[in-house]
Amino acid sequence: MIDMVSTWCQDFLGYYEFRSKTLQDECSPEGLCKAAMFALFVKEELESWPEQSTRKRSWLAVSEALGSCRHAWMRDALQCFCKWHEECNGGSRQL
Repeated sequence: MIDMVSTWCQDFLGYYEFRSKTLQDECSPEGLCKAAMFALFVKEELESWPEQSTRKRSWLAVSEALGSCRHAWMRDALQCFCKWHEECNGGSRQL
């Protein structure tokens, strides 16, 4: 996802654990994964990126993004970002 836009890392938000069907192997038959989440400031939206044949880019309102999260850990991560963003903007909820 990072290659879709030119970004500047703002802050580390936390780790989120999840199960991956595609990463199951003899070392991790359960497919346990740990993702590090960062808040990024988008400086530029790129016209092309390496994974554009397999990934779709779309910009959503937070409420719409929350509704389209497939897993609880994704909603948790987005809610963590919203809290971080609100704190950075002195209580303003302009997302």
